[in-house]
Amino acid sequence: MLSLISRYTRWLHTGWPAGTVEKLPQVNEDGTTNVPGAYVAGDLTGIPLLKFSADTGARCIQHMCADPTFQKARDAKADGVYDVAIIGSGVAGSAAAMEAKKSGLNFVLFEATQTYSTIKNFPKGKPIFTYPTDMVPAGDLQFHHEVKEPLVEDLDRQLAEHGIEPTVARIERIQRKGGLFLCHQGKPRGGEAPPPTSALRVLIAIGRSGNFRKLGVPGEDKEKVYNRLHDPKEFVGDHVLIVGGGDSAIEA
Repeated sequence: MLSLISRYTRWLHTGWPAGTVEKLPQVNEDGTTNVPGAYVAGDLTGIPLLKFSADTGARCIQHMCADPTFQKARDAKADGVYDVAIIGSGVAGSAAAMEAKKSGLNFVLFEATQTYSTIKNFPKGKPIFTYPTDMVPAGDLQFHHEVKEPLVEDLDRQLAEHGIEPTVARIERIQRKGGLFLCHQGKPRGGEAPPPTSALRVLIAIGRSGNFRKLGVPGEDKEKVYNRLHDPKEFVGDHVLIVGGGDSAIEA
């Protein structure tokens, strides 16, 4: 499977005929990074496939639990400190949260918008092929549908059945201090930012698809300009200009 991943990564990120290669975090196969205690899972690792995202999320927690230093830190931690803070409730973050709960960890799952946000922002009725077809991801999060609406309904059901409810908050900064990770939330309008959340470990599963590119030209902030196509039927009979030449533009 590693050979398949390496070939896919090369095709996706280093086999371009033109353009620049996107900078990605330094992530090892077990989800660890060059910052001890910080893990990265999912789309941010450079492979935007649902099964791989779920697999990396669950395996990060498994690797964490197998680390003797983590277990030792759990025994000595102060009150109010989580074992792990999971940032992002997409496929990777949700799979990690399920694995954390199954492993008896004290965790918090942060989400800035909505669960499985990337999938829910796909066009209505979009076919979603869960490749590789014969792969069963690690952990409890599994895929039983290949169309957007029944897929996200089933994924939300699996999260609810595990009794997991994300904490709605946008984490804007992570600070490593005194052997802990401090997750800082953004400041609300007209108010003060809440105290940072402390955790022994942090798993970053924020994905990349939500950060759409803008042209930087006058007029792109008008109401008739969209960055996503949710339902093509809304534009029946209209004259539409699609900007771009990638997968999303072709699909639109």
